[in-house]
Amino acid sequence: MPRRGKQQEAPRSVAKVRRQPWSAGKGSILWFGLKFGVLMVLLYALLLMPFFDHLLYVYLGANARLASAILNWLGQASQVSEITIRSAKFAITVRRGCDAVEPAWFFCAAVLSFPASLARKIPGMLAGVTLILALNLVRIVSLYFIGLHFPRFFAMAHLEIWPAIFIVMAILLWVGWIGWTESPNPREPHEAT
Repeated sequence: MPRRGKQQEAPRSVAKVRRQPWSAGKGSILWFGLKFGVLMVLLYALLLMPFFDHLLYVYLGANARLASAILNWLGQASQVSEITIRSAKFAITVRRGCDAVEPAWFFCAAVLSFPASLARKIPGMLAGVTLILALNLVRIVSLYFIGLHFPRFFAMAHLEIWPAIFIVMAILLWVGWIGWTESPNPREPHEAT
């Protein structure tokens, strides 16, 4: 007799599970999505502000100068005029969209939205943004060489391949950062087992 009682209880608990709303147990995921969405909207709102255009132009000029320095180190004898890198063989202009601001913000929004301590978020964002901005210099230099040696592939590299690389890079950095946040902090005492 006791066995039947247990068997009859099992279907009732299954019925309870089936009646739970789809959002049960998903609060942290929904909260992450909401915070991430708000931060991404904030970026696009900032991009519409006039002061951001000025800051972006200064940043684009810095990218052009750094990429030109790398190109000169590689023997290309390039010069910079505002946001355009020129050599006797090829010229490339660093414009909005070639700045890595969106992938860097995407990464920061994901980090800020994730439940972790600020002590883990700040170094993670600094390291991730530094890597994304360094990758942007690699993009500019590679696009210069692609335009110089393989002009037919320039548009594909510029508009399809590099944007995909940045999306994948931002996601991989975020996943790597999550792994780092879940690793034990060497400064914190370990619990005895």
